[in-house]
Amino acid sequence: MPKKILVIDDEKDMRVYLSTLLRKAGYEIESASNGDEGLEKAAIFLPDLITLDVLMPKKSGVKAYTELRTSPSTKEIPIIILTGLAQQEDFFSDELGTIRKPEAIFDKPIERDSFVKRIKEVLGE
Repeated sequence: MPKKILVIDDEKDMRVYLSTLLRKAGYEIESASNGDEGLEKAAIFLPDLITLDVLMPKKSGVKAYTELRTSPSTKEIPIIILTGLAQQEDFFSDELGTIRKPEAIFDKPIERDSFVKRIKEVLGE
């Protein structure tokens, strides 16, 4: 049975790109277009991994990240952050205190091969 990945990104082109890339790599994919929708789908879909954009409407990726990491049903799910902003590593390493750090942070546009390789590493493949 393939591992499940939830792609949370407000850019439709990015959701389609990541979903296609990850399906071709053998994963079952669900996607969400904002942080609120992502939180709902994470609780239902219970993915093995989440990719999460930082800048999104309704609920930012940072707020969604905090809620995912503090919810009993999703706190153990690995999260890979995707961002077009510089210095996001500083926020995720310094500002969240005791909340577990992301498994990786990738700048957009992502480098496809290293992105898929990191996902496989995080999923123990």
